[in-house]
Amino acid sequence: MAKLLVLITSGPDEPAKVKAGLGFARVAKDSGRVEDVQCCFFADGVEVLTPANRGPFESLLNSLWERQILVMACQYHAEQKGIRNQIRQLERVDLHYVGKDLVEALNQGFEFVTF
Repeated sequence: MAKLLVLITSGPDEPAKVKAGLGFARVAKDSGRVEDVQCCFFADGVEVLTPANRGPFESLLNSLWERQILVMACQYHAEQKGIRNQIRQLERVDLHYVGKDLVEALNQGFEFVTF
């Protein structure tokens, strides 16, 4: 069975791409045909998770958490943008340095789809 990692690199200024990625993660999980679905906010994507930007994406984020989809965010990019503490307030987002995790996901056979 397939494994999927949705990589959100688009920021809040590209809401259609962000919503497409979050929606795709939800659909993949609901299909029952994907063994594991994960979502990672990376590069400009980390900005989506700040309180100022999260509103338009809140219902989709909640739908991922309801389905127990792992949602992680890159701490490095959050630090570079000065928003680490804002993202850390979201208990359901695993904020850490994700580089090694991405390499491990590749080694475990995850397919990456980037939005």
